Amino acid sequence: MEVINKTNLPISLEDLTNNRHWRVEYGTDFKLPIIVSPLSDWKIIIRWLNSKKPYRGFCSPREKLIIIAINPKNNYPFKVEIPIGTEQINANLYKYKFETVTFNNPSELVRFIFLHEFSHLLDYLRGLSLRMKQTKANRFALANWKR
Repeated sequence: MEVINKTNLPISLEDLTNNRHWRVEYGTDFKLPIIVSPLSDWKIIIRWLNSKKPYRGFCSPREKLIIIAINPKNNYPFKVEIPIGTEQINANLYKYKFETVTFNNPSELVRFIFLHEFSHLLDYLRGLSLRMKQTKANRFALANWKR
């Protein structure tokens, strides 16, 4: 994977992009080990986000591209509540369960966003739908971002 950093931040994702061995969720209680072949034709673009939002990520298998955008106005340490699952309230109603995460610097935030989007890529490579898997991608990112 080629990392294109369009910011002035010193960010390295080599330990993540060179890793071939991952564990992904398979059902609710099982982690499936998978080996990823080199993705040398994929690009990761890290750029500034000119928006009121603090960050954004995007994975496009068709373009073989992951985009990570962070707002240069973010103040660190930066706290955010990340949805990690749902719980059923009654027969027709669910609510999100959240985990509060503190990012101490832009590099930690970029790593988290990359891992979230990389989770979608792993799902795509396994032939799974990319829809409606945000909490699963967040759990994957949380499990791997501080390794």
